Amino acid sequence: MSIFSEKLNYFINNSNIKIAELSRLSGVERSYIQKMITGERMPKKNGAPTLEHLADALMLTPAERRTLTEAYKISQMGEATYYRRVMVKRIIEDCESYYNQQLLPHPALSAQSVQRPEVYSVQGKASVQNMIQLFLMEEICLEKPHLMAVLQPESDAAELVQPYCRMKRELCFEHIVCFDNELQYQKDNQYNLQCIRTLLPFLLSPCLYSGWFYYDSVASHMSRHAVFPWFVLGQKSVLCLSQDGEKAMQIFQPDTLTVYQRIFDEIRAQCRPIFAIQNNQITQFWDYNRWLPAHPDMSYSLQASPCWGFFYTMDIVEKQLSPNLPNREQILLFFNGHQKQISLLNGKRKNTSFFTAEGLESFLQTGRIGELPDEIYEPLPKAFRKELLRRMMDCIQKGYYIPYLIHSDKFRMPHALNFFISDQQHLSCSCLHPHHGPISVVIHEKSLVYSICDFLEYLPETGLVYTREETTAYLQKKLKELYES
Repeated sequence: MSIFSEKLNYFINNSNIKIAELSRLSGVERSYIQKMITGERMPKKNGAPTLEHLADALMLTPAERRTLTEAYKISQMGEATYYRRVMVKRIIEDCESYYNQQLLPHPALSAQSVQRPEVYSVQGKASVQNMIQLFLMEEICLEKPHLMAVLQPESDAAELVQPYCRMKRELCFEHIVCFDNELQYQKDNQYNLQCIRTLLPFLLSPCLYSGWFYYDSVASHMSRHAVFPWFVLGQKSVLCLSQDGEKAMQIFQPDTLTVYQRIFDEIRAQCRPIFAIQNNQITQFWDYNRWLPAHPDMSYSLQASPCWGFFYTMDIVEKQLSPNLPNREQILLFFNGHQKQISLLNGKRKNTSFFTAEGLESFLQTGRIGELPDEIYEPLPKAFRKELLRRMMDCIQKGYYIPYLIHSDKFRMPHALNFFISDQQHLSCSCLHPHHGPISVVIHEKSLVYSICDFLEYLPETGLVYTREETTAYLQKKLKELYES
């Protein structure tokens, strides 16, 4: 029996209803219900109507309806796939809460109050956490703090470090993480996805964060008997931590700091970056070579407003780009190269795009494109907005562009982040960071790229987006309104 058949059988027995009566009340055939109970049959791919009819007839509570629906989805796609897709949705939605992190005041620390021996250790979670807090306060009070950590995201220490990343923009935090390689072709990667979710506050924080990763068996890591497998290296001391968070040792000896610096460098040399931030300065943002050409068969975009880069031409850019920009020629080269790489107008590639009605409406009302800094261009006049929407509709009719409007009440799309997948190996995310300006992040961790690509392929089946036909009708309505106005 499947999880779905077990849950359905439980609810039927709990309701004390006969199968014949359930069939009459729900309109679902008696033999069909019987086969669902025994696990011989499942509701069809879009089983929502059948589930609703059964839930109504059984008078299930909202919590019970969710349980039955979840059991159906798990049985339909497999437990690992279901929970992976749920996790990806949470990762995307979490970005919104971390994006606008404000700088926190950092504590003042008296040098006389923290005198300790060159080497000392503590035991017990409370004592270890106090040691970590004091270590971080000492480091953050330096003019240019710099932390280097070999530390798993789920550790207590990583949670304590996160608020300090919001205290100083000058903080440079280099972080090495082990990702699990015991995956079933990247399908069962809950651990890696949870790591990524935990690292998001670091990536989107005001500090300068760089994450590095290597693959190994996380289970074997956890079973090792090393006393202090994790460490955080600062400029004044190194903090060595046990895996269970019960023991810690802090060392202030300069020779020991040099040894740990060498250890960190050796480990990092064998790692790859988790997030490759392509720029920390605005001039670097305009390097179109950071973009990989879109896959000739299909690419995916996910952002609040439609990606208008698929439809613009250089005459629009040259007219709207501010004339007095110091690096105007470089920006024009960026748009020219970028347009050649992702344009749908030549019919050489296709794109499936997910966006919100609010994002589309904002562009049509203001002429502002969310991923571009306001100061570099004039808002697009209504004639250009109308032309871009007309080109979009033309690409839809030719089959180059497949749009889906997001149900904003079911799927909270971050308004500031733009995801683009050129194929199943490359994922980029761009945004106007409130502290670092325009940035583009390329994700290298393959299980995350695989999971997000799978989620976008699955998204049209979820009910989180309107159908392709409903979306096209909505866009036609908007285009008509523009022409009539």
